[in-house]
Amino acid sequence: MPAEEPDARPTIETPPPGFIYQPRAPYVNHVGPLFQAEQDRPGEVTLGLTVELVHTNTMGFMHGGMIATICDSAMARAAVSKLQRRTVTLRMAMEYFDPVKKGDWLIARGRLVGHDADVAQTECLIMVGDDVRARGTGVFRLLRPAK
Repeated sequence: MPAEEPDARPTIETPPPGFIYQPRAPYVNHVGPLFQAEQDRPGEVTLGLTVELVHTNTMGFMHGGMIATICDSAMARAAVSKLQRRTVTLRMAMEYFDPVKKGDWLIARGRLVGHDADVAQTECLIMVGDDVRARGTGVFRLLRPAK
């Protein structure tokens, strides 16, 4: 019987080159592991995930709710990275263009588009390779710093 090849997919212990594992909110940690690019500019965050069976729907494609979860996380982190204030989602919209499949390395590129004293506007592109598979936009309440 031939020896099985080792699983080359990223794990918390072995993130892909240029990415690190950073634990976040319990829900996001539960559905990951999500990896974050080491070299993002303030106001931009790149997250990555290898799509596993647990992330798919009954057709074998990544579940739209999981794609939305990653967009939400990337957009919130982008706002926090520039504004240094925690956020909560007020509104989010998604557009889905093409399916994401099991085994794909998915990249979520979140960025801060604008803000005022209370609200931040963001967007996120979901990519597989050079292909945009989905796009999200979000509006986030900027929480007041703790006193």
